[in-house]
Amino acid sequence: MRVTVRYFARYRSLVGKGEEELEVPGGITVLELIELLKERHPVLRNEVFAEEDDLADVNVSRNGRYVRFDEVLRDGDIVAIFPPVSGG
Repeated sequence: MRVTVRYFARYRSLVGKGEEELEVPGGITVLELIELLKERHPVLRNEVFAEEDDLADVNVSRNGRYVRFDEVLRDGDIVAIFPPVSGG
């Protein structure tokens, strides 16, 4: 199945593109997609996911809605990866 991954802010700079379309196995979860992205773009593993709690500094949405990391993706989903937002 195919999913589109969109990168925002620092992640876009690290990966060097704003979006890519990927062929992934059916039944893949958000967490499994993140693992795949870390393999595909080692800079993410080193710069973003280097802490003990790998997912502390990442937000993920699917089709415009925040998702849990155990949610299963579907063909045609648009997954956005972006850093946490804070204000002041």
